[in-house]
Amino acid sequence: MVFVNSDGEPPFERDIYVYPLNPENQQQPFININILSSNSDPMAYPILFPYGEPGWQPNWRCESYQGAPGNQSRVNVTMLQYKSALTAVKDNFNPIISSGELTQQWIVDSYLQVEAT
Repeated sequence: MVFVNSDGEPPFERDIYVYPLNPENQQQPFININILSSNSDPMAYPILFPYGEPGWQPNWRCESYQGAPGNQSRVNVTMLQYKSALTAVKDNFNPIISSGELTQQWIVDSYLQVEAT
């Protein structure tokens, strides 16, 4: 399934709500999470991210790598690069790729996230 707005673009706002145990504001018992939040994947897919480590963040940088263009000492990592790295098979196994229909759902969500950046 692919979601689109009235103008045909993927939606930038989705209804991702977190209901904390003790909300600070009793009038609003939930917190709306942005689709680009580094916590959205671990919260939506706890089986794929069992330790709850945060994901990609804007302006995320990494050390340069062999074959990097120019003499860059640090490189910004795009969300597409990050998501691509998550789908790479390392040590003959990748839990994201090996999750059947959950893999398909994660890929659709990842597509929407990449298009929103």
